[in-house]
Amino acid sequence: MKVRAIALSLFAMGVMSMTASAVAAPRAEASSSQVSAHADAPKLDWTIRRGVMGLTGPTIKKVSFSPDSRYLAIVESPSWLETDISVWDLEQHKEQAHIHCPFNYADSLDDDLLWIHDGKVITFGAKKQWNPMTGEALHDNPAIGRSARLNKDRTKMLTIVGAIGEPTTIHVYDTRTWALQKIELDGLESSVASWTADDKILVSVSVVPASHGKTIDGRVIDWYDSAVRLIDPSGKSPTKAVWFPPTKMSDQDLAHSFPIGARTKTNFATNEVVLESGEIVDAATLAIRRYHSFDPTDDAPGSFGYAFSPDGKRIYLKGSTFVEKRKTIDNTIVDTASGKPLVQFSGALDGVADLDASPDGKTLAIGSEHSVLIYRLR
Repeated sequence: MKVRAIALSLFAMGVMSMTASAVAAPRAEASSSQVSAHADAPKLDWTIRRGVMGLTGPTIKKVSFSPDSRYLAIVESPSWLETDISVWDLEQHKEQAHIHCPFNYADSLDDDLLWIHDGKVITFGAKKQWNPMTGEALHDNPAIGRSARLNKDRTKMLTIVGAIGEPTTIHVYDTRTWALQKIELDGLESSVASWTADDKILVSVSVVPASHGKTIDGRVIDWYDSAVRLIDPSGKSPTKAVWFPPTKMSDQDLAHSFPIGARTKTNFATNEVVLESGEIVDAATLAIRRYHSFDPTDDAPGSFGYAFSPDGKRIYLKGSTFVEKRKTIDNTIVDTASGKPLVQFSGALDGVADLDASPDGKTLAIGSEHSVLIYRLR
């Protein structure tokens, strides 16, 4: 958390400029009516126990609901460098399928489990894919790259291609035909890319030797510059960008002012990209505001897992206990419009697993080392 705290403080000190329109990017502010929202704590309904009585067994790392909300895929780490997927039927309260994969998808923060083809296929993005109803391994898809993300209707998938310290290319695949479109980032590097509600792509970028000194988005790029860029794969709209000059750590040392490596998820209902480090980026205007847990020292409120209600009005945050002398952070429901926390609730506070909200808005699943807690949302 110390690294995230440094990144957050650097971002707060950064200066923002809108290069595409030559206008400073606005900071989004919540009105008084936006901060008066109310939420009830969800009710614990039942628990999926893995291993022996939920006390020993595989370590749960990720959870992901099917598009119809009936099934929950639980990504587990049975041993070092291996991944299991347990697909549960939430109506029948039983395991539907079990999948073993000799790759370390479970421990990779970049590899989310994705449901495609109307929930008939699950994949972590490139290559491997399975039938979630039978556990059968399907033919590999032709995709390459990492950090795969689906667009709103799951018909397109993006991946990030390129070595660390080298220019990045975004690969966009049609998930039915696997037709490929490549999007170059003008020699910039990116480790994070997200879809917007209107099928544009939001990326955070930094400078590498191939782009240093170039003029990009009307700006001469220097070391430790960073940016948020909005790209239209169709080419119909020009790229928008918000650039952040570097922050001085000392007379000799510079650092990025924007948390370029923070994980992101798209709140499609509000057309906003939400960072684990506490930023909410408006995918239309690139205005940036913050959300918070109840802990004022929590520099990365989404770092243990987060998800959204179907209408986008709520952000669900997984909490955690800590080994060091630090106050426990409870699970939290946040009002998206104001960024303010509304209610806390306990359960699954090990800081290991993840959480997800069902697409129908009725259920919240929170991983807890060897168990998954199933909550009913009110």
